[in-house]
Amino acid sequence: MRLIPSMDLLEGRVVRLLKGERACATAYAVTPEGWVARLVQAGARRIHLVDLDAAFGGPRQQALWAYPSRWPGVRFQLGGGLRSRDAVQEALAAGFDAVVGTLALEAPAALAEFDPERLVAALDLRSGQPVLRGWTAAAPRDLATLAAPLLALGLRRALVTDVERDGAMAGPGLEALAQVAALGFQVQASGGLRNLGDLAAVARVPGVVAAIAGKALLDGEMLLETAAVAQALAAPEGGAPWR
Repeated sequence: MRLIPSMDLLEGRVVRLLKGERACATAYAVTPEGWVARLVQAGARRIHLVDLDAAFGGPRQQALWAYPSRWPGVRFQLGGGLRSRDAVQEALAAGFDAVVGTLALEAPAALAEFDPERLVAALDLRSGQPVLRGWTAAAPRDLATLAAPLLALGLRRALVTDVERDGAMAGPGLEALAQVAALGFQVQASGGLRNLGDLAAVARVPGVVAAIAGKALLDGEMLLETAAVAQALAAPEGGAPWR
């Protein structure tokens, strides 16, 4: 199972939020380009990028859109503010390998023309209930009802975040992961990952194919220079046909 590093950008800075709260942002003394270069040097094959400006309703950060061409050997997936068919089309045309978002939940028909292998539904849960719009709004329907049209479209990828654990270094929300995987999704686990022990715990959940880490890597709890982390970055995504 692969470890996917994430990088969240707010106003051009690398940050981590606590439970999705903009007011609880921690900024890091690294440049976005410098951090991506370190991740690539450590062996990262896929990197998860989040445009927090766009997620919170602001203009998108244009600098991010050059990353696929600048690092052509890396598969980038982009999340944050992709709330229209045109936005998704632009991201895929820019070279992002996949897009991540809640548009799949809010308007699944808008995505019917796209290759479902390049779409990742953001299934973000707070106390077991799905939330939308940068985790600011409760979903109008329960998880199973929201998932049904996605599965009907052939969309099988889901990035699952237990919002109450995100950025808190509290360990992954295994119940939330299992809840989504049981519906038939191949899950990228996000939120709370602290160390390789947590990665091993996540890997034991049926249907989880990858895990995303941000704060643990930025804080050095998981050292990029170690052989174990390098091995996890380069590992195949279990059960997933992504390149």
